[in-house]
Amino acid sequence: MRAGLSEGIITPDFPVLMAGYPEPKDRYHREVHDDLFVHCFYLSDGKTELGFISFDLGELSKKRASAIRDAVEKRCGIPARGVSVSCTHTHSGPVTTTRSLWNDDRELYPFYLDFITETAVEKMAQAKAGAFEAALCAARGYCGKEQGVGGNRRDKDGPADPEVGVLGIREKGGALRGLLVNYALHPTFLHAESRALSADYPGYIYRYFKERQPSLVTGFLQGASGNQSSRHFRQDQSFDEAQRVAYAIAAEAERVLASASVLENPRLFAASYGFEPPLYDIPAPEQALEGEQKARRDYEEAKAAGKPYPLVRTLECSLIGAEHLLEIARAGETAVRNIRGNSPFTVQIMGIGDYRFVFCSCEIFVEYALRLKRESPFPVFFTSCTNGSASGYICTPEAHAQGGYEALWTRYRPETGDMLIDFTLDKLRNP
Repeated sequence: MRAGLSEGIITPDFPVLMAGYPEPKDRYHREVHDDLFVHCFYLSDGKTELGFISFDLGELSKKRASAIRDAVEKRCGIPARGVSVSCTHTHSGPVTTTRSLWNDDRELYPFYLDFITETAVEKMAQAKAGAFEAALCAARGYCGKEQGVGGNRRDKDGPADPEVGVLGIREKGGALRGLLVNYALHPTFLHAESRALSADYPGYIYRYFKERQPSLVTGFLQGASGNQSSRHFRQDQSFDEAQRVAYAIAAEAERVLASASVLENPRLFAASYGFEPPLYDIPAPEQALEGEQKARRDYEEAKAAGKPYPLVRTLECSLIGAEHLLEIARAGETAVRNIRGNSPFTVQIMGIGDYRFVFCSCEIFVEYALRLKRESPFPVFFTSCTNGSASGYICTPEAHAQGGYEALWTRYRPETGDMLIDFTLDKLRNP
């Protein structure tokens, strides 16, 4: 087994509109708290090559992610089906698509996205060129709401995935050189009032390991965090709180990795498939306006009554979702065209020995990843926000019935999640 690692800074050097929150609409960054990175990992068993790319960004369009995969194949010779392009989903990075996905499909900062494409390709080429004889180990730990970390944002007692997945890359018979950490939690410790560019808590995971071994390359893969956040569990929304949570996750990753067994002669595997999700019809503008007005009343009444913050924030998010749906309804056929441009989803499966890394385009509710892990014939590390953005969340039927932010935001029907998991399980069983 040969492995290579590389990382590069992708922090914008010009004022950028920040992604992650729809308000305020003039949320341009004023400072850089911590640099944004691209982390690249290369693996080869002599027959199959894999390339993992992880950006400290909120999302990338499917078109841009595909262009990066194709460019890596052309420059590095790694087949695109074996190249994953993931985003950590930080809500404190630059806008990377367009100001409005529904009215315009042009990139807001194409020159910046050309720069990150070139950086990722160059760093992957460096990772491959510097490949060394390696030993791999995989481990899974636990860090959840009992540690004050993460959980379900719709219901504090609802389903969650506290699993910390870790892939360690060592020199054969030697030191740890790199690791990939997989965890399901929205990077929203910094709220919309922050004007500082930051990787949010994944950045502190990198810092934790850099403090112990400066040469170590650490990447982060976002899990099924569609309904997972710190809303009910954080002490506040600050860099200190992001660090507290990140260090708890990182310490658990370090703990389980220390006792993980080396994978014996693991064979690599890569496949990429297209999944066509069923879409909702776009509502009439009048219907969407009624929903927006009701959501606004509910939010303003709860805020005026001094209701608890988690409830007020949930209603505020519902209002954001209703405003979003109204924007889609008013965009009409333009929105339909741009939504269809995100389909089909890219479902990617990479194998490392008996382990499978499953990558999906969308923000998906944790229930579906938990089902996949239960029913898969292999141990699974699940990663969302990969190989392109989607047109909203993959919600459970119960969430669609309850309504709220995610259900209002998505264009995918309630049956989509189970269809996607059925599709993925079939590919795991019959590659």
